[in-house]
Amino acid sequence: MLTEESLALKLNLTLGMEAEDHLAGDVSAAKIRLDPVRASDESLLYRTFASTRTDEMALTGWNAEQQHAFLRMQYEAQRRSYLMQIPGAEYFVIRCGETALGRLILDHRPEEIHIVDIALLSEFRKHGIGSTLMSAIMQEAAQGGKGVSLHVERFNPALHWYERLGFREASSGPIYLEMVWRPAQASGRELASVKMDVREAGLGVAYADSPD
Repeated sequence: MLTEESLALKLNLTLGMEAEDHLAGDVSAAKIRLDPVRASDESLLYRTFASTRTDEMALTGWNAEQQHAFLRMQYEAQRRSYLMQIPGAEYFVIRCGETALGRLILDHRPEEIHIVDIALLSEFRKHGIGSTLMSAIMQEAAQGGKGVSLHVERFNPALHWYERLGFREASSGPIYLEMVWRPAQASGRELASVKMDVREAGLGVAYADSPD
C-alpha cells in the first residue's frame, strides 16, 4: 500500500532524487508526501477539481457565478459517485511541506492499483511532480507483482502522457478509455526514468476520472 512512508522511501531511494532537486519553485521531490484527506481539506479538493475544468469553462461563456454553480454540482456528483462505486478508495492530499499541491485517490485491488483520480493545482503542473508520483505508484505495483490502471477521457491531453509512461489501452467506451500498465511492459531502467518525463498534460496533469 502506498503510504507517506513508502512514498518518501521511493522518492528518496528508488528515484535517487536529492533534497535540493527542485521541481517547481520551492517544491522539492524529497519533501513531497501524501496526507490522508481531512474535513478541513474540502476547499482544496474543490479547487483542485475546478482547476482541471478551466479550459472547458472558458468555452462556455458563463459568468463566474454560473461556472461556480456548475462546477460545484459536478464536484458533488463526482464525490458521490466515487463513494458509491469505489467505497474502499483511499483519499490523499499531495503536499510539499505545508504547501498543498493537489489530490490523489487510489483503490488497491488484488491484481492492480487503480488510480481513481490524480490531479494537481495548475501552478504545480508540468514540473515533473506528476511523473514523480506516478513512478512511485508504478514501483509500488511492480514490487507487488501488480499492474496499474486508470480511466481517461479520449480527448484529455493526459492520454499521450500516460502512453509515454507505458500505459496501454485495455478497453474503451464512448467517453473514457481504460489504460493499464503492467510491470512486464517496462524494464527497471524504464521505471527509473519515469521521473525524467516532465512533459505532463496541462489539464489536471494526470487527471483520471471515473469510468463511463
